[in-house]
Amino acid sequence: MQTTVIQTYRTNDQPHWIQACLRSAEAWASTNGWAYAFRGDDIFDLVPRDMREKFSTQLPLQIDIARLLWARALFDAKPGLDRVIWLDADVFVFDPGLITIDPAIDFAVGRQIWVQPGKDGDLRTYRQVHNAILVINRSTPVLDFLIQTVLRLARRHDGAASPQFLGPKLLTALHNIVGFSIVESVGMASPLVLGDMAAGGGRALSLLTSATDSPLGAINLCSSYRNETVDGIRCDDGLFEQAISTLEARGLG
Repeated sequence: MQTTVIQTYRTNDQPHWIQACLRSAEAWASTNGWAYAFRGDDIFDLVPRDMREKFSTQLPLQIDIARLLWARALFDAKPGLDRVIWLDADVFVFDPGLITIDPAIDFAVGRQIWVQPGKDGDLRTYRQVHNAILVINRSTPVLDFLIQTVLRLARRHDGAASPQFLGPKLLTALHNIVGFSIVESVGMASPLVLGDMAAGGGRALSLLTSATDSPLGAINLCSSYRNETVDGIRCDDGLFEQAISTLEARGLG
């Protein structure tokens, strides 16, 4: 099955931990005999001009559009290509053997189990889906539907938009109705989980692993929180680097 893993990130001023994530993804692709493709800022050339202007200060929304259009362009340009796998640049693949993707899946998203304090202050888990990984087979009708849907939603929307508007929020709403296939082994770390990962353990991390339906082999480190303090966790580069070091040494155990 001809597969290409695709990623994007700016080519200048890449944090060391992002470089580690990108290397881990490329190695994962190579181990499976898949092609790997990377784009820098030129990925925004794929986004329609009116969307680039409308969301000029909201690059995550442009990326949500661009990843779908890039997948479509690859299928159009490469008749022998069977599958495209999108992986966010801040996903670290620490145990590739745990990531299994059924070739029969025509479209799949990732599982997001978000750990944060509830209204009572105690930790809670919230289940959604995410698009830090997207598995897109040539045969799926979902790709063209999503392209049409995100462009329509983006053009209709006025005012400020959530960074997750065209990604996890849309996909979670659709998943709750139609039930997409899910790659359970690619998760997402909230700041509290990230802090526990860097420390080598903790309650937030334990909640994540206990709520996950299968062992994680990769995890999105949520670079959108870089240099912010969330739930008391300062998400600086040192924290991300320590989390990766811990994952390399012992996984989530």
